[in-house]
Amino acid sequence: MRVLLSAYACAPGEGSEPEVGYRALLAAAAEHDVWLLTRPDNLRRLQPVLDRMTNPTKIHPVVVEPGWEALATKRALGKLGEAWHYYRWQRLARRTAIELDRRVKFDVVHHVTYATYWTPAGVAALHRKFVWGPVGGGTRAPWRLLQELGLLGVGHELVRMVAQQVLPLLWGAVWRQRLDTTVLVQNEATARRLGRLDAIVMSNATAVDIALQTGQGSLERNGDVVVVGRLIPLKGGVLATRMLKYLNGQTKLIFFGEGPDSSRIQRAARRWGVADRVVLAGKVEREDLLDHVRRAGVLLHPALRDEAGLAVAEALTLGTPVVSLAGTAPAQLTRLWPETPSISVAVGSPDQTARRLAAAVSELLAASPPVPAETQLPTLAFRDVVLSCYMKASGPTTSFPSSWNGA
Repeated sequence: MRVLLSAYACAPGEGSEPEVGYRALLAAAAEHDVWLLTRPDNLRRLQPVLDRMTNPTKIHPVVVEPGWEALATKRALGKLGEAWHYYRWQRLARRTAIELDRRVKFDVVHHVTYATYWTPAGVAALHRKFVWGPVGGGTRAPWRLLQELGLLGVGHELVRMVAQQVLPLLWGAVWRQRLDTTVLVQNEATARRLGRLDAIVMSNATAVDIALQTGQGSLERNGDVVVVGRLIPLKGGVLATRMLKYLNGQTKLIFFGEGPDSSRIQRAARRWGVADRVVLAGKVEREDLLDHVRRAGVLLHPALRDEAGLAVAEALTLGTPVVSLAGTAPAQLTRLWPETPSISVAVGSPDQTARRLAAAVSELLAASPPVPAETQLPTLAFRDVVLSCYMKASGPTTSFPSSWNGA
């Protein structure tokens, strides 16, 4: 088949979204000819991989870049600038896709990154079989834990809730729910918001790919509890620190990552008398991070809201026990790795939740499974699901609108 892949983010080793775009590209190119719409900086990072491929002619990169004005806006206005650049990029991707389709006649069109249900996908305007996702954006923080976010975090969450309602109307994303499309969703919350009972739940995090480094020191598991991710309120750093005061012994809580919430975590640690057991390790190289996670007693993922949870998938792949909050996307992710121990904790008040997290961590530390010599594979492979979606995308072509708002 001839596949058009729209990947605003697509590069190996650059974070969750770029990694998903990259893995989707490899999956598609395993069996089909792929025309890749992406940004020039992604292509620069992809080029060494393409040069090493045995059959690089299956991938046809097409650079899409809306121009220096949009790029300057992106750099100057932070998150707002990024949103504007993405919107402009989708408009140009739409025009580019239409021109390409006149010549290539694509069999399948796939919009992979960024895929949230309230943002536009320019390539969806083509009159072709359409695969959308994995789509996210449907998760919300539990209201009983909102006080853990602080004023800034609560404000951010309220703005996001408004965006979930308003942006689909402003940017014309809602009509795609009614198309005869094959929809991949990152989590069950997004599936419910889309109202698509036929949506395939497949987390971005299953695209994780880890090559174990063997022969590097002892493989004995230590008693550390690690938290991996940006230090922002939604990642639950304060909740993890609250948990530590209910955890017996001298277990250390180690945060890997950077962000503005580090000061709140430090103040909370001093307030609850656990400052000597909290370590802010900052950002480390990926190989070092995976080594720490592999040997840790438990990976704690206290995020109040997370679309996928790449750190959770990495820990499960390495065989490290995981504790997360029930009802969240990371908790759903643990089902795909039944061989790795995990516990999902019910959400209550902040104090109740912290006590439950501590009990779950204590249980897993007491069991302390050995460090496996090989990676643990999920029951569903990202590559296989992507390829099956291309086959599933069948049936008569739906009547597509000539344009979406603003395009």
